[in-house]
Amino acid sequence: MSDRLRRAATDTGRFAILAMDHVGSFAEAVRPRDPDSVTPGFLREAKTRLLSGLGERASAVLVDPGFWSSLPPERRRLSNGAGIVLGIEDGDYSRAATAPRLLPGWDAERAVGEGADAVKISFHYDPEDDDAAPRRFVSGVAAQCRAAGVPLFCEPLAVAGDPRSRARTVLEGVRRFGEWADVLKVQFPGEMRPGASGEAWEEACRELNSLSPVPWTVLSEGSDYRLFAECLRVACRAGASGFMAGRAVWREAAAGEGDMETCAARLDGLRAIAEEEGADWRGRTPAAAHRSTRVTEEGR
Repeated sequence: MSDRLRRAATDTGRFAILAMDHVGSFAEAVRPRDPDSVTPGFLREAKTRLLSGLGERASAVLVDPGFWSSLPPERRRLSNGAGIVLGIEDGDYSRAATAPRLLPGWDAERAVGEGADAVKISFHYDPEDDDAAPRRFVSGVAAQCRAAGVPLFCEPLAVAGDPRSRARTVLEGVRRFGEWADVLKVQFPGEMRPGASGEAWEEACRELNSLSPVPWTVLSEGSDYRLFAECLRVACRAGASGFMAGRAVWREAAAGEGDMETCAARLDGLRAIAEEEGADWRGRTPAAAHRSTRVTEEGR
């Protein structure tokens, strides 16, 4: 499992992962005024361009099974050896009350068979509500990953509320679900707006780092590139091992409104921050040691 995780990281043990597993949000990003006009063919072609133009600058690429399955075998390995992370959750749910689930026909074993070096799941949770459904979901997928020998990137998404309570809700996700992950993919634990950086950001990231039993990365959440770069630097200085970024890197190029060179420079810039400021993921104990008992008890 550690070998697979190494393939998703840089040689220095940092994660610089290009996220392009978006489906509905991809359409909204590239055609915000008419997302329903984005056809499967357009989506496939746009993602193919992004993979060709940016994939080899990342330590790994996060893709959705639909796009991945459409690629011919010769396109399923990048020449720089970048890892492949498959996001196998069914993202067609919008409420925390809706039980999360995997895409029909997909599980960790199939992901490995399709060439994945790691599996990613995202899910919503409400810290003020019952979390039994997401806990069953995460523990069950963790058990699958353990059986298949593949690492799990776990992405708890706090239900939107007062931006001032963002740090509390993100940290609560780490407390509730971190034990089942091999790597956490988390929202930045601070109010993401220009001028909001400062001690509050730094304190929240330090607390997140102390709470997390596993390496952690931050997601860009479709934010502005410069703002995300600022957030990433604070997170990495506190102990994050890198990032998983999508729209903040490639939004304009995917929409045909920007050049790939600009997007490549953004990805290179984020990677440089992770390399210079981030923590080597190998400095933390693999999650399997933390979760073995709980997976056995709750993943049945």
